[in-house]
Amino acid sequence: MIAYITGTSSGIGKAIALKLLKKGHQVVGLSRTCTINEINYSHVTIDLSDLNAISKFEFTSNNSDDIILINNAGVIGPIKPIGYHVEQEIIQVNTVNVIAPQILSNKFINKFIHSNQNYQIVNISSGAGKNPIDAWSTYCASKAAIDLFSETIAQELSSRNHRNWHVFSIAPGVVDTKMQSEIRDSNPSHFLSHQKFVDLNKNNELSNPTYTAEVFYKVISDPNSFDNVVFSVRDLD
Repeated sequence: MIAYITGTSSGIGKAIALKLLKKGHQVVGLSRTCTINEINYSHVTIDLSDLNAISKFEFTSNNSDDIILINNAGVIGPIKPIGYHVEQEIIQVNTVNVIAPQILSNKFINKFIHSNQNYQIVNISSGAGKNPIDAWSTYCASKAAIDLFSETIAQELSSRNHRNWHVFSIAPGVVDTKMQSEIRDSNPSHFLSHQKFVDLNKNNELSNPTYTAEVFYKVISDPNSFDNVVFSVRDLD
């Protein structure tokens, strides 16, 4: 298997990459920084908020391996009520969380749609895409968009009898990543649920990225066992 993974410099993306590498698979990481030094790992230095850079990226054709695209990279953006955002912050959130995964998925499907190997697109979702969270409007909207995008392309592929394709949008739950640090560092006067996230960390209620990667690997290694496109890691506990 060859896996293209965005956001491999840290957090869930890096944990999934290391899990796949440990299992002997090849990984191509797409992020601004390379933090993995493994024989089966290759890195593409790219800023996923740069639409020009994303547009220039191309997948490498391979007719002998199953290939997977994991759109993991994401940003939470400004943690404050709408009306207090800077326009560029809104653009960045939607570029990284919505537009980049859509462009990469489009390129991925276009490149391999007529091949006979098995293909997967796995998008990183969030519970925030299903429930409104104070001061997270842009992030919530971006994750709701990626869920429906995933369901739609899964339906498109299925209705055209591309049975060798699987699409998932998986919410990892509350994981101990850089994003959680950003949430705890936010201004409590802007974010009414601030203390809740401070307490999650204080009470050791954050999931470990390595555990999350284990669950994702279960899906990746046996996609036929999962009927739903959109679901949460918690659904598999």
